[in-house]
Amino acid sequence: MRHWLGNAARGFCMGLADVVPGVSGGTVALILGIYPRLVDAVGSLGAAMLRRIRTRTFRTALGRGLRNPAGPGEGPEGVDARRILLLLSVAAGIVPAIMAGSQVIPSLLSAYPAEMSGLFLGMVAASVMIPLRSIEHWRPASWALVLGAAVATVWFTGLPTSVNRLATGTVTLAFAPAPSDVRLTPGNLTLEAPESDTRPGISYGPARSVMVPAGSTSLELEVVARMAGAAANLPPGSIRVAQGPLEVSAVSQPAPAAGGRDPGLLFVFVGGVLAISAMTLPGVSGAFVLLLLGLYHFVLYSLRLAINHWDPAALAVVLTMCAAMAIGLLTFARVLKGLFARWRDGTLAVLVGLMLGSLRKLWPFTDYTAQGREVLAWPTTGDPATGTVALLFVLGVGAVLALDGMGRRLRQTRGRA
Repeated sequence: MRHWLGNAARGFCMGLADVVPGVSGGTVALILGIYPRLVDAVGSLGAAMLRRIRTRTFRTALGRGLRNPAGPGEGPEGVDARRILLLLSVAAGIVPAIMAGSQVIPSLLSAYPAEMSGLFLGMVAASVMIPLRSIEHWRPASWALVLGAAVATVWFTGLPTSVNRLATGTVTLAFAPAPSDVRLTPGNLTLEAPESDTRPGISYGPARSVMVPAGSTSLELEVVARMAGAAANLPPGSIRVAQGPLEVSAVSQPAPAAGGRDPGLLFVFVGGVLAISAMTLPGVSGAFVLLLLGLYHFVLYSLRLAINHWDPAALAVVLTMCAAMAIGLLTFARVLKGLFARWRDGTLAVLVGLMLGSLRKLWPFTDYTAQGREVLAWPTTGDPATGTVALLFVLGVGAVLALDGMGRRLRQTRGRA
């Protein structure tokens, strides 16, 4: 039983990683030494296994395996029993981790977008080394695959991101006289409609950077929601809190925030398939794929709404994601199993390129053009958030290095045993 509890603990670490758009659950599984067995177990799910698990021999092997990990016995039923027990024990850790992470991570992302992006940038940058050092034979074709995948990903992540699906509105901020010019940006100012009895809190940011002249005491500001969806269309007076470089004493929202539209369930389904496919890869975060598609905040918000308030629309989104992830996992795990068996180095080279190119999307400093499109920006001189972003970047790198070191020690210990 201790063995299966250990796998559940590994699953819990994977689940937390899957909620964060940085390190993937596949990376954690690889570091902790269960990745090959997981791919084999998921890739083996099918009609043949379903026929075997109905037999008495399988049930006997399953009971033995619960008591002793080495006890299921040999033969197809014994092998399948080990696979099923592995999947169940890992899932027992993943599910509560995702539910717990969904209560915390979205609020941090909404309140501290630049800082969290800096943390994730460090985590993804450090994670590149995991598939990189796994490539056994470097050839010119390997470098070409890395470069091609990186360029394609940079191009994809650099496509203009429209805010047309996001709710917008106007607020007036009141504050003490500014001692000097202050620049408010989407990364350093957060406005929030606090949590109510019927919904979690929703965060907004400036629609574009604005310079507040020294001595000013008020500012009318256009704001945009940080998550897609109609839930951000809120009545007047909902946005009441502001956090940023100014000490805001009052926030006034005279008109409703409007224009937010829910992503269609078909788009949510496609995003779920792509996300779970990415989660099975060591290095690519499924949460990061949802972030690229503009679904990350919406899906986690729906999960929180479903758990805390049993909202029917949110439940439909969650069930759609679950169906997409089940189908994507069963399909892509078989493809991945074949790719690693026949084309391992080439697959890893493409993976390295994807990760390197995706770093562009995690750049912590952004702005919006007059047409409402998100663009990259340089850090603002004198902005205290810049130092915090740099520190969190270093912490992200350190967290991955520490996790990798722990995984190496576990593998060495297992090898000596």
